[in-house]
Order: sequence, then structure tokens, then C-alpha cells
Amino acid sequence: MLDLHGYLKSSNDYKKLQINDLLFIEYKCLVNEVKAGIWSDANYFVFVTSGKKMWRSIYKDYVVGAGDSLFVKKGANLVHQFFDEDYCALMVFIPDDFIKQFIQRFSSIVAKTESNGKNNTDAVIRIKLDAYLEGYINSLAAFLSSPSYPDKNLLKLKFEELLLNIFTNPIHNHLAQYLLSINKEQSAQLKQIMEENFAYCLNLEQYADLCNMSLSSFKRNFREVYKTSPGKWLSNKRLDLASHLLKTTDKPINLVGFECGFEEPSSFIRAFKQRFSTTPLQFRGSPTS
Repeated sequence: MLDLHGYLKSSNDYKKLQINDLLFIEYKCLVNEVKAGIWSDANYFVFVTSGKKMWRSIYKDYVVGAGDSLFVKKGANLVHQFFDEDYCALMVFIPDDFIKQFIQRFSSIVAKTESNGKNNTDAVIRIKLDAYLEGYINSLAAFLSSPSYPDKNLLKLKFEELLLNIFTNPIHNHLAQYLLSINKEQSAQLKQIMEENFAYCLNLEQYADLCNMSLSSFKRNFREVYKTSPGKWLSNKRLDLASHLLKTTDKPINLVGFECGFEEPSSFIRAFKQRFSTTPLQFRGSPTS
């Protein structure tokens, strides 16, 4: 899978403003890749200015066009590009540490966020545009088009300005709740990361990175939470999802395997047969009990 955040930070093909891991970027699709797997170790906003694109979480598709906005949690997604019109978007990458520091700095404002006692958002969250966010997007476009690089302190304030709007406007409460959850204990973070990303072709080092843990700490914490190893848990979750898709969709067998985290059709068929004692094709054709 493409490390989207790492790729955009190191690329010279796009207009961007950067302070450490904070990144404003004007993304234009330069490669005609229809479908791709991407992942990012930082949360990011997407403000679409032209064209059309789809982000896919494990259970839902999010199609966006000009004027639409998304917040994508750190982790993995499948994306689909439509080429009726050139795709362009302004993207804002904000890592966990910056969000935590923001919550501490503006604790009195953050404390006013109404809690519903749970955070049940998907890995991708649609954002409703209000007059402020529309103005923010225009100002961000002006920043990126400026011939001179803005002061770093001013640039940092632009990141904080975006988060302040999220926490002070009730229409963004569901997103504010997620941002607050980043301060939760490691076990809660680990469960959220794994439940939203198990179906993607990430290795254990990448899962550990998303959880802000070393590989050894990740394995230890994982076993404490799930009472099994990451490898066994991932295999069972992926095969459970595959069996569900085989019975409820008409997607080709190879596509089901890919969407459930198996890069090679042969490895999918082998693992599926070992678990269910039948091939995916035979399983699909068998009567539902």
C-alpha cells in the first residue's frame, strides 16, 4: 500500500506548506491509477475543489466531488479515481501529537464539547461545510498560491484555526468526539485502529506505527486486549469478512480476497480452505444455513 503521508511529504510535484509533520498540500492527480490502496500515519482533511474520487472504508464507500469534504482517520483505505474531470483537493495532515497539544492548550474550549458517551464514527467522516470552512478553504488556497513562504508561527495558527472551528461548531460534534478520543488510553486506541483497518494489507510494523507503539509494545498490548496473537486475530477477522462478502455480494472471488487483506488470490484460497474446509467458490454456492 502507498504511504500517502510519507509520499506527499517527500514529493516535489505539489504545492505545499510544511512544519515538521504538519502539512498543507494541494493534491492533483498526476497518475492515472484507477484503484489503489493507501495508508497514512496522520489524520487528514480533504477539501475537494474539482473532479471526483471515492474513499472506501471496510464497510462503506464515500464518493466526493467539488465542494465536498472528508476527514480521514489515520490508517488505510482503498481509493477509486474517476477521470471525467481532473481531480484536485486541498489536504491538511495533522498528526496525533499536534491534536493532543491542541486539546491541552485549549482545554477550556474543548471541555465545552458535548459528549454522547461513545465514538461510533467510521474510518472516514463526512464534513458539513459551513460559511467559516468555505472561507478557510479559500484562505488556504491563497496561502498555497502565495509566492512567499508564510511565517511558521502563522502557519501553525492556521492548523489550530481549523481545529478550533471543529470544536466550537456543533455540526462537527461527531468529528470533535473522535479528536478527543485520541487522548484515550492505549488499549482503546489499539482497538479502534485494528477494528477499522484489519482488512488492509498492512504489516505488523505499520499497525504498531498507527498505534504509536514499538513493535514489541504493540504485540504485548494486543495480546492483553484480544487474548491472542495479531496474526491469528487478523486472519480470522479477514476470513470472517470474506465469508460475509461471498454470501452477500456478487464480487469476483479475487476482488473479495483483495478487499479482505489478501494480496495474492492463491494465499486467499489456501487460507479460506484451511479455515472453512472448502474453497471460496464452493462456499458461495453452498446453501445458507
